[in-house]
Amino acid sequence: MWKTVCLRKFINKKVCSEYSRLYGAAAEATGSSRQRGWLLARERYRSHEHVYYSSVLESRWKPPPAILPPTDRFPEDWMDDYEFYEGAKEGSNKQGTPDPSIPSSNVPCNGCGAHLHCLKASLPGYIPSEIFRGRSRTELRTITCQRCHFLHNYNIALDVEVTPASYVETISQIQDKYALAIVIVDLLDFPSSIWPDMQNVLGTKRPIFLVGNKVDLLPRDSNIYLQHVKERLREEFVRYGGGNGLNIKNVSLISAKTGYGIEELITQLQKTWAYKGDVYLLGCTNVGKSSLFNILLNSDYCRPEASELVRQATTCPWPGTTLKLLRFPILRPSNDRIYQRFKRLVAERSEKAAMEKQRREIAIETGNYRAAQPSGDVGRTFDSRNDVHDAFSMASGTRPITTLNERAAEYKEARWVYDTPGVMHPDQLTPLLTAEELVQLQPTKMIRPRAFRLRPQMTIFLGGLARMDLLELTSFKKQFDWIKVFVFASEHLPVLISDTQEADNIYKRYLGTPYLGVPTAGEDLESRLQRWPGLQAKENEIVVESKGRSEGKLNCDITLSSAGWMGLLLPGHSECRLRVWTPKSAGIYKRDPSLIPLADRLVGKHIRNSLAYNTAKPFVFKK
Repeated sequence: MWKTVCLRKFINKKVCSEYSRLYGAAAEATGSSRQRGWLLARERYRSHEHVYYSSVLESRWKPPPAILPPTDRFPEDWMDDYEFYEGAKEGSNKQGTPDPSIPSSNVPCNGCGAHLHCLKASLPGYIPSEIFRGRSRTELRTITCQRCHFLHNYNIALDVEVTPASYVETISQIQDKYALAIVIVDLLDFPSSIWPDMQNVLGTKRPIFLVGNKVDLLPRDSNIYLQHVKERLREEFVRYGGGNGLNIKNVSLISAKTGYGIEELITQLQKTWAYKGDVYLLGCTNVGKSSLFNILLNSDYCRPEASELVRQATTCPWPGTTLKLLRFPILRPSNDRIYQRFKRLVAERSEKAAMEKQRREIAIETGNYRAAQPSGDVGRTFDSRNDVHDAFSMASGTRPITTLNERAAEYKEARWVYDTPGVMHPDQLTPLLTAEELVQLQPTKMIRPRAFRLRPQMTIFLGGLARMDLLELTSFKKQFDWIKVFVFASEHLPVLISDTQEADNIYKRYLGTPYLGVPTAGEDLESRLQRWPGLQAKENEIVVESKGRSEGKLNCDITLSSAGWMGLLLPGHSECRLRVWTPKSAGIYKRDPSLIPLADRLVGKHIRNSLAYNTAKPFVFKK
């Protein structure tokens, strides 16, 4: 049906022009961009009942990086990599066989530190009897166990029988020693990476260096964001397992990946702890202990002659890679050595400042997140090695030194750095996930916050790992019937928003599909979903209040175990009630104040006809 629409345009008080045109149903449907956008949005969700938003449907979700599929079958010729393997005999098992009749050795594996043996394939330190049989102690010192060998060469993690009790038993050696504890925390997963029983093992008077790792992945919301992260880390550590905080001698933020903060950490260690006793690297699984151990091994904190003789610890994305204690000797920080190191750092200061200025300009001009990430180089002041015999010298008649002789006279009074095994936190989700899902879960670059509007009786899913229901919102301003939710997680985890009353059915419908992502749909999806525990709600509802005016700062964070966290921004003078779900209701905490309080700076404008906001650069250079 056609109708005439009259338009009047007032040029000034006396002059008015009139226009008229025919206006019909077809023009009403496709005439404006707003109407077209609204119709397209309805069309996308036509076959997804009770779903209000999906990052997959909106084409803003990135698929996870491709990795090698898991395999239960070992490479056929993997034992040929070992020097002492004589080759498979005709008709023998090329995968190797255990031999319980051969006693275990007391020689540690160069990768994980477990004692080498050929008793049982599922125990730490196992190598096949074809390689282990007849080897001397010197030959065994050059060998890595089967598990470490597969991690290094084939990127395959083998299951081993390691109980949490054995972890605690190993770490408890520190109780009776005068030693420093460097406690490492994952900044993307705390307080779930703060070991709850740490005070019982360390004692309230144990000196502690608190180190937050993976700082390069945190978004930059202000110029002083690192100082705020330090304060939040210290408060959460004291609250969930760090005693009264009086024994915390230093708080450092580092990136074991980019090298940021390592030189400053070494400076503080030499200044505060000096050479008083041994140093232990402690923390939950997969927080970066072995990576930090490897960096310190090749720094001014280690004796120069020991760096090339101590094998680097096994590092990989899977938890539990360090099974026993690995160690290296500390370089005594004499006055002369401290002065030489100080001269090197001062000489490098101007060059580093110029590079930092250049990186900042590149980040502002191009928006390249890599230029905005905290980074640093770890140099060496003392690089002189003790004379060692030439490995290829035939006239000398001596064998090359390939391992560190810890019983030598020069190491009798030495102080050592120990890399300890990780402890599986009960709030961590890593035991439930496969290798592919762990890779999908871990951010690979600076986290870009994703923002959404959530109204009462709406539910937001973070993959298949977490769920948050907005049950009620009481606001002083009636025009605000929604809260702003910021998702801090890997960009490979999709987001889905639905009706709360239908949330259970929607979770069942989309679990194992790209709309929820994790758990992933493998070859046998049915058996995978049968082993998946599903989501359980936290027993008590979470209440969040905004007492004053909203100043653009997030009110709090809701942590979701290893999946990430959600930041909440409420209208002024309002209150909301939340119900939060994770597998076994693990890792759900209210973190107040927020870790990234000015995250509203890091998102764009609201998208028309959608619950989402545009994403923006994950960094700003503002006060």
